[in-house]
Amino acid sequence: SDPSLREKMQHTFAHLNFGGANPFSTTAFAAAYQHGGAWLDALMAYLAETRDEITATLARAAPVIRVVPAQGTYLLWLDCRALGLDDEALKRFFVREARVGMSPGALFGQGGEGYMRLNLGAPRSVIREATQRIVTAVNAR
Repeated sequence: SDPSLREKMQHTFAHLNFGGANPFSTTAFAAAYQHGGAWLDALMAYLAETRDEITATLARAAPVIRVVPAQGTYLLWLDCRALGLDDEALKRFFVREARVGMSPGALFGQGGEGYMRLNLGAPRSVIREATQRIVTAVNAR
């Protein structure tokens, strides 16, 4: 590992605005843009199906939590205000009772209080398990 070669490569990457990129990641990046359309379409359909399933499950099994209609992302906002918990208690409830790690809406600014953000970017089996834990915890209250 020649330090002068490493320095030259770092300078070249910085000059090309690649930052921490390497030849493998730039090749993968180009391939994704050139040939990834079918994969992206399948991913979007998968995420939409997961979103619809989780929304229906919560509406049926834990209607106290209202799902905010997604606006084109893989992040589902859960309106938990009807649980009557402040943000700290809400976070503790999801971590300790439901055993599901989510981001509290309050982290994202004013208006996020009483909401939790569920990331759907995982295998559906994982999201189903998380949803079942939420349902069980809510119904045990």
